[in-house]
Amino acid sequence: MIKKNKKSVLKISYLIVLLLISIIALVWYSKILKDELSILTRNTLKEVSSQNVLVIQKEIASDVNALTEIADRIGNSDNIKEGEIVDTLKQIAYRYPFKTMGYCGMDGMAHATDGMTVDISERSYFLNAVQGETCISEPLNDLVSGEEIIAFSAPVKKSDEVVGVVFATYSVESLREILAVTSFEGEGYTYIVESDGDKVVDSINPTSFQDMTNIYVSMRAADRRNSKAIEGLKHYLDTGETGYVIFYNKVGKYMYSTPLGINNWYLIDVVPVDFLEKTSNAIIQRTYLVCAVLIVVCTFIAAWLYLEERRKKKQMQTLLFVDDLTGGNTYAKFKQEVEQRLNVHYGRTAFIMMDLDEFKLVNELFGYDTGNKVLCHVWNVLNENCGEDEYAGRDIADRFSMLLYFEKRSDIEKRILKMTEAIQKFSIPNASEYILHPVFGIYYVESNDEDVESMMNCASLAHNQAKQERDSIYRAYTNIMKDRMLEKKQLSDQIEHAYKNHEFVVYYQPKYEAETRKLAGAEALVRWRRQDGQMVSPGLFVPLAEESGFVCKLDKYVFNEVCLAQKRWMEKGLKVVPISVNLSRRHLDTPEFIGEYKSMLDHSGVPIKYLQLEITESAMFEKKAEFLEIIESLHKMGFVILMDDFGTGYSSLMMLKSIPIDVMKLDKTFVDDFDDERGEQIIRCVMRMAQDLCISITAEGVETEEQYKFLKNIGCDMIQGYYFARPMPEEEFEKCMEEA
Repeated sequence: MIKKNKKSVLKISYLIVLLLISIIALVWYSKILKDELSILTRNTLKEVSSQNVLVIQKEIASDVNALTEIADRIGNSDNIKEGEIVDTLKQIAYRYPFKTMGYCGMDGMAHATDGMTVDISERSYFLNAVQGETCISEPLNDLVSGEEIIAFSAPVKKSDEVVGVVFATYSVESLREILAVTSFEGEGYTYIVESDGDKVVDSINPTSFQDMTNIYVSMRAADRRNSKAIEGLKHYLDTGETGYVIFYNKVGKYMYSTPLGINNWYLIDVVPVDFLEKTSNAIIQRTYLVCAVLIVVCTFIAAWLYLEERRKKKQMQTLLFVDDLTGGNTYAKFKQEVEQRLNVHYGRTAFIMMDLDEFKLVNELFGYDTGNKVLCHVWNVLNENCGEDEYAGRDIADRFSMLLYFEKRSDIEKRILKMTEAIQKFSIPNASEYILHPVFGIYYVESNDEDVESMMNCASLAHNQAKQERDSIYRAYTNIMKDRMLEKKQLSDQIEHAYKNHEFVVYYQPKYEAETRKLAGAEALVRWRRQDGQMVSPGLFVPLAEESGFVCKLDKYVFNEVCLAQKRWMEKGLKVVPISVNLSRRHLDTPEFIGEYKSMLDHSGVPIKYLQLEITESAMFEKKAEFLEIIESLHKMGFVILMDDFGTGYSSLMMLKSIPIDVMKLDKTFVDDFDDERGEQIIRCVMRMAQDLCISITAEGVETEEQYKFLKNIGCDMIQGYYFARPMPEEEFEKCMEEA
């Protein structure tokens, strides 16, 4: 739980950090975007101001040029008469936007196209023109109408000598109208001011400074916050630089100053900040909106991914922790729970491993549906017998594990017997006599144990020991088992090495005719004789060879050795008898062995009648279909097939009717029961049934005279056992053949 909480806190921390990073990134991006848009705004303002300057310059420059051309034409004429000049000006005045035009001599008396004659000798534009300069005046009041005007003047020269002045007046109102045409949808307006801030042309826009005489004065009067803007504007007007300030006149406004290039005039463009930044603000707002949408989408996706991850995790946990057959716990869940419970439980603890002996027979005999019902029943029994803090889980197939607590070890043993009784209450339909045989392995946990897997391995060792003993319901782990396991491991590692060093030899156990007591054959048995002469018990290495699959190689080795031995005996002229060779159940997985055996037989040149194959009853039962195909192939080749260990399996009688064997070998357990009334009747019954099916009978494990006589009297064909001979090496068996 603590780990889960830590993971949750960690995930939340990651989300918070990610959110903070996203906010910081958004703020940073917004600042960059705002700065870029601010630059774009200033550039737009600069562009508009430059366009306005060009408009004013073009308008005034064209008028000044026109006036200069008129002055030049007058100066170039032969006769200069004031009346004629004024008449000429009247004829062309309509072409220009001037309020009035006129001419004056050097005395300063001006004759205008409106018929008025006035003295302009004191006007600056006249004085500058007399000095030979083309001039544009500051705003003036008309001497006649008093209207505010700007006067243009150009000198009339004769032989480079000024002889008069041509002038024209321009209404300031006309300039206002020109300046009123803006690109800011009527929100912006324009002033023309002197370098000292005095008004040249003010604006007719209702939001502009009204009755402005000096722009600094108006700015100061409009808002106390404009002191910084006034300083900035003064800087631009004093230095002739272009630039902008932000001032306040009810609302914040941009004021952009650009030299007009006429006198010391400056064009002042004004536009509200909100209007000019409307597009920028819209872009930023849309950016925020997009980011908000992205955050919502990302949050949705993150939530969906989180929920999907939880769903998949839950699904995965179900797959890992819930057994799909029984609905109970899997071994993975069992192991996880056990690790947690061992850390908090300090009582005496036992690990239990359990399965059903020969459970595969249930599937083969009664079908997998019945087998599944059996497993569900076993799970219910185990789960119901778990107390508080105890736990059970299913591993694979019919293997189950349990964690139990106890006061005395005998308590565990009693509980196992109780569970066994409950498991055996399961009744298989149409097979009421079939009894389930659960087998338990117990490991009592020591105080210094920590690794769950190791403890379960110990329980597994005890379980394997109980299964090997066959008559045991349970076994508890002891250190001796571990020693045996290590011994088996060492032995398993040595088998391959022994094979390469030819340490495996063939022994022969003779078979005798029951009636005549004559040698009738033998069974080939493998023995392991180390290089130091020490013999390794077959009970140790044969099961290991079966488990590892090495037994297939061992069987082929024995078969080939028997073929070669038969060949040697035939060459010596001995009376050769059939030798039966064991065939492991492992060969059913690789039917290719048939060709290999035929190849060895052909290579030796020994007739096939002198070699027989023994197959255990359990092998016949495990893979019946494959086994029947193999038997058919071996029969076609000419092999005689013996069923070994008859009577040790559950389905011996059923096998006799369906599998075409040639010889049936009665297991020693049958023979040992000859003096029991029921045992005797069973042996006689099996004997008659075999005779009716034309199956020859060989009795194994015959050790006494009484056993021999009984078997002979009931019609047994051959006898094999210590009564006649023990397994012997090749040299001794060769002597038996010589004496036969």
